[in-house]
Amino acid sequence: MGMTSPQQTTSTPPVRIIEGQAASDRAARALSSYFAELDRRLEGGFDPKLTEQVDPDDVTPPRGDFLLLTELASGTVLGCGGVRVLPNGDVELRRMWLATDARGKGLGRFLLRALENRARALGGRRVVLSINESLTEAISLYASAGYTATQPFEDNPYVTVFLGKDL
Repeated sequence: MGMTSPQQTTSTPPVRIIEGQAASDRAARALSSYFAELDRRLEGGFDPKLTEQVDPDDVTPPRGDFLLLTELASGTVLGCGGVRVLPNGDVELRRMWLATDARGKGLGRFLLRALENRARALGGRRVVLSINESLTEAISLYASAGYTATQPFEDNPYVTVFLGKDL
């Protein structure tokens, strides 16, 4: 199942959202690119072994989902993100990432909407996320989409900001 981008410009390639990708090789490569970017951007680097390892079953229906944003023509992965239902019923947004050359084209907002739609489909009434303050572009995207500060919900050495949004 997938959805395509509703608005295209000359600088935005036609894209597609592909659901149910938690265990795919393409998801693993996208997450590897995301972790490499975090290692470059975070002061002191990034070691994924120091963060909670997400069980693929937690981001697979019915407990969650993992989406890939791909270029329609080539199938190139431009971004990814997951959602998982937490014990309290909130849905956590996990590992949302967009390739550097895909940024500034509205694709991050498109991916965020798709993840929020999956959160709703999973029965979520609220989405929460955690992020490092150095990821300013992502924080700006979340703020412009209605996310506000919320209570911490995990212990992660890299997280400095907790955000939430009612759906």
